Amino acid sequence: MDCRTRRYASVDYSGAHQPYAIPDLLVMRQGWLARILAWAVEARSHRVLCLLAGLWVINVFDLMLTLIAARQGLLHESNPVAAFILTRGPQAVCFYKCVLVAGGSVILIRYRRRLLAEFTAAAMLTVYALVAVRWKWCYELYELANTGGVSSNELQDVGTWASEIPTF
Repeated sequence: MDCRTRRYASVDYSGAHQPYAIPDLLVMRQGWLARILAWAVEARSHRVLCLLAGLWVINVFDLMLTLIAARQGLLHESNPVAAFILTRGPQAVCFYKCVLVAGGSVILIRYRRRLLAEFTAAAMLTVYALVAVRWKWCYELYELANTGGVSSNELQDVGTWASEIPTF
């Protein structure tokens, strides 16, 4: 069926329904820009859902790395609420993380057809991707510090490089 026609049912005198296609005048009168904008709005909800799926994946990795770093003593949490929850154990951290991400996801799913929701989901995914990069740098520094045969000059170079890592 063409996107410019819709199916309507007619009733003949015998009472049987016979579908036939009638051009939708509203769709035909829309210009190409209006159709593109309508398609973009319809596709926006799918993009928001995909961005949220990526956000959940990165949050699971962030949660695992947080728990590992806390167990190994590598983590100093700056957020006082998260620091308190870290003292309560891994189950509390998992619950806290899931509640926060689920709460944000529910709001974005509710408004997924709006442009602001798409921008917000993309921004959140970008921030968490940057957090994942920072985790990678932290573990590279940890691995470098714990490997034998590293000279003091190399450690000073790494210290200079580490001081340039942005904090989030």
